[in-house]
Amino acid sequence: MGRYDFTQKRRPLGPIITVLAALLILGAGAWLYYRPQPVDDSSIKTQELPVPQVSKRTEPKEALAPGVEGPQTTEEGQTAETVSVEPREIPEALPALENSDGFFREQLTALSPGLAAWLNTDDLISKIIVIINDFSQGQRLHKHMRSFKLNEPFTADQDEQGLFVTSKSYQRYNALASAIDAVNMPAALELYERIKPLGQQVFAGFNYPADYQIDDIVKKAAAEILSAPVIEHRIALVRTSVNYQFADKKLEALNPVHKQMIRMGPQNTRIIQNKVRLLMELLVSSDE
Repeated sequence: MGRYDFTQKRRPLGPIITVLAALLILGAGAWLYYRPQPVDDSSIKTQELPVPQVSKRTEPKEALAPGVEGPQTTEEGQTAETVSVEPREIPEALPALENSDGFFREQLTALSPGLAAWLNTDDLISKIIVIINDFSQGQRLHKHMRSFKLNEPFTADQDEQGLFVTSKSYQRYNALASAIDAVNMPAALELYERIKPLGQQVFAGFNYPADYQIDDIVKKAAAEILSAPVIEHRIALVRTSVNYQFADKKLEALNPVHKQMIRMGPQNTRIIQNKVRLLMELLVSSDE
């Protein structure tokens, strides 16, 4: 049975360092600050983004060279409507998967320049698809995240009430959340559809059943991110021999993806969840 078999269960691993949700996406986590809102999901507003409409263009009966206008007068001497055919834009051919880093990095940076700092690694598409697959199973595997780790460590503070997560620890993710917030979701979906043939090459190695597609792991990964709780209040910690754990046993029992989102802080979590929700609405609409 393969490492990513659909039926295989895996134990939660490792401390949480960062999230690549969004590069869900891709790709897939703000420099922006939002006013605190209640934890209830009903307070999270989702902005509806229209799916770009493709207009149908009437072609002339006789093919004309690009930019060439048709006749302007008829045999009776009456002026006829001028027809101009614009050159068709031919999509750039996809590079081979092993040569796709430069192309994919350029495309992602065009979506949001702030993502550039997270893309200084090789095998980008392969690594992102592997992380999406991990997230789809509620896992966040440290060995797959090494290339995307933060420079600043997780920080805790202590007062008379005990250990707790500091706001400074949340702020480590502000830049990533802001970069994701800047992404235009229709453009992100277009890029996803464009590079999907390369992603499917990676997906083929996961040994899923034949009726399970790459879109399924993307949607499942999104569902894991969207179902993570938003914790507004102070989060107490306990110290183990090598790291920290949530003092609340219910929080500590959450899967690694949910705990990752909590460690990003409520404001950053909402930013990323809202963008992921918009992307999923567009992806589902495109399937209909």
